[in-house]
Formats: sequence, C-alpha cells, structure tokens
Amino acid sequence: MAGSSGQVALTDLVTFFYPAAPPPAGFWYAHPLHEIKGLTEEQLYWAPDPHSLCILWQVGHIACRERLHIGGFMQGLNAEQLWPEPYGVFGDEWAGVEEIRQAVRNPADLYAYVEAARRSDLEYINSLTPEDYSRLVSPDSDKLTVAHWLFITACHTALHIGRIQALRAIIESKPERAC
Repeated sequence: MAGSSGQVALTDLVTFFYPAAPPPAGFWYAHPLHEIKGLTEEQLYWAPDPHSLCILWQVGHIACRERLHIGGFMQGLNAEQLWPEPYGVFGDEWAGVEEIRQAVRNPADLYAYVEAARRSDLEYINSLTPEDYSRLVSPDSDKLTVAHWLFITACHTALHIGRIQALRAIIESKPERAC
C-alpha cells in the first residue's frame, strides 16, 4: 500500500474508504447494508420518537448522498439518473416513518438500489486517474476537487453509519459500540 517514498497512494486511500466488500475489508464505517443485517422490517422503521429518523432512512440517505456527490457533482448526472422515484424521500428533507413506508413499500427494493448505487460509484472511483483527484468538480465548487468530495462523502457515510449503530443498540438493548 505504501509507495517507495513511504506515502500512501491516494488511490489506495480512496479504495480503503470505498471498499467493495463489507468489513473487515476497508473502512468499517462504509457499508450500510452490513450494519442492518439481521434487523426486521419493524426494527428498520423504528424511531425513538416521532421527530427522529429511522434506520431505513439512514440507509437510503447514505446511498442518495453518495449518488449526488459522486454521480451528480463529479459525473454531472441529473436527478433522474441518480435515484429513481420513490427514493427522493431520502434527500435533504426530514421524512417520517409513514412517508418512508409509503415511498419504499418493499425494503428489498431499496437494498437493491443501495447495492447498485454503490457498484456504480465504485466503477467511477476505480476509473479515476491520479490526475482526476485534483480536478475541480465544477467551476463554482469553492475550489473543491474530486478528492475533497470523495472524502466529504466518506465522512458523511460514516456519520450515518454511526447513527445506524446507535439506533440498533437501542433497539437491541445492547451497549452502544464505542469507536
């Protein structure tokens, strides 16, 4: 992983944050579907109060943000290419459990979308050249490069994985995992 100069190649670092397989491969806060294994549909829709977001929203939101950042900002895809209806419910706006239930209908369909979105994002990431990481995502991007957005996205994913873990700990009456 380290080059002859002792530095980690940026490509290796990005691959660590976007592993193709669940833990122990790569970054352990990168796979929403790994985090929800074994949960029932009822548990996925549970929220501690009516103003909280459920686990399933966290999962859908991770995929939608990854598609927006990687597919939209970096590749220039439009909303229809990024996420099909009904997955707009996982965007920037708060969505209650009933609204999510009506939009999703079948969590297995959402899982398929999450997997397809991650595959598409990984294909793009794997196509990047070392020069691509320095490219601005757009002229009005506050000088943020592809590398900046890849790491912003990885941090965003990790934040929501942490929320999934906290909600799961409550649901299962287990201590929250310390990191």
